[in-house]
Amino acid sequence: MTNPATILIAVDAEEGAKRATLAAASLFPDATLRFAHVARPVPLTPPGAYGPAGVAPVGVAPVDTELDPEETKQSARAVAQQAAADSGRPDAAAVGLIGDPADALIDEATDCGADAIVVSAHDRGWIERLFHHSVSDDIQRMSPVPVVVVPDPS
Repeated sequence: MTNPATILIAVDAEEGAKRATLAAASLFPDATLRFAHVARPVPLTPPGAYGPAGVAPVGVAPVDTELDPEETKQSARAVAQQAAADSGRPDAAAVGLIGDPADALIDEATDCGADAIVVSAHDRGWIERLFHHSVSDDIQRMSPVPVVVVPDPS
């Protein structure tokens, strides 16, 4: 008797999560599904809080720390838990991660022994692609496990 495959599904707060979930459920009906959402660390000091010389304006106390990592991770986990609940699979697991999305998802896939990663692609114009890299492209390029990219239907 073999263990069912483990499929890591990368979810975000957009429609892509639903597409990825449906694709994973239909492609891997007997698999154990593990949902993951990645939050980027956010500094508490807003951009531009320092003047051009790197000096804080009068009355602005510079804070160079990040939000509490545990709170950030719990917030990310809540997004993953919602996707897991929406999947209708009682055995679905959820995890919240922090960091660069591609790196964090690949690390999680490796750590949990995932057999594949399912991620949705977002349709972006050429200008947006020029300034923002594609997480799905990064995962495809760096992942040691197979990657299923669910295209944007538009």
